[in-house]
Amino acid sequence: MMDIIHKYKEFLSSQDKSPKTIESYVRDIRLFVNWYSDQTNHDINTLQQFELNDYRKELEKTVKLKTANRKIVSINRFVEWLFNEGILEDKLHVKTIKDTTPLEFKGLDETEEKRLRKEIYLAGNKMHICLFELLRNTGVRVSELCDIELEHITITEKKGTLKVHGKGDKWRTISLNKTARESIQEYLKVRPSDKGNNLLIGQRGGIKRNAVDLILKKYGDKIGINVSAHMLRHSVGYKLINNPNVAITTIQSILGHSNMSTVAIYTQTKQKDQEIALESIE
Repeated sequence: MMDIIHKYKEFLSSQDKSPKTIESYVRDIRLFVNWYSDQTNHDINTLQQFELNDYRKELEKTVKLKTANRKIVSINRFVEWLFNEGILEDKLHVKTIKDTTPLEFKGLDETEEKRLRKEIYLAGNKMHICLFELLRNTGVRVSELCDIELEHITITEKKGTLKVHGKGDKWRTISLNKTARESIQEYLKVRPSDKGNNLLIGQRGGIKRNAVDLILKKYGDKIGINVSAHMLRHSVGYKLINNPNVAITTIQSILGHSNMSTVAIYTQTKQKDQEIALESIE
């Protein structure tokens, strides 16, 4: 069966996927094939639906839900390829596992965010302020933040846009509100002009993703809160999805999700939300 995995890897490579993505898929398939080999003496071309369902149950028992569903996606793509190649006679598919527990809020509480913002502004580092405000006002991923170049930014008297290089080599354009525009303009006044094209500058050229979280952690530690760039992205998503005037398609385009269903990760529940909801029916 290793020949099948090798051929599938070649197929993935022809699909313009990143080496990291290919390795992830192949790793998932190799584990599945090893499990399948332990269950039967037959080749993969005899794979049955009930065997896929059995593997789903195995994943439910052995790994976290998010990991299990990622593996299921990998397997579904693999069996689809097997069908398209004529290796499987029937088109098989295994359902992902539903999570019935409410999603917990993974962002920063509004009060914490205000305290953090105050701490950053008091320190007065224009680059840190710009970094924070871009995360807080655009919801970009930390990798996207690090990739921002000067030419990706357009600012006029009353408007501004940011071109973002996102996942899957896709570009999107995000509007810059007044706070984001001002933070960029203030930083550009002091930004060294001989440090390359990246907007945010580290010790050796463009800032690295681990440096972003270290900067945020430094300020968070001063006020005793845990903070990361990813948490700020979740805060943006939470604010947007709880604004009745913002369409879900708009949230999808701002945050750069290829699938509409992924936006659901921001429908988290805070304890405060529950308190308000229950108080409203007293």
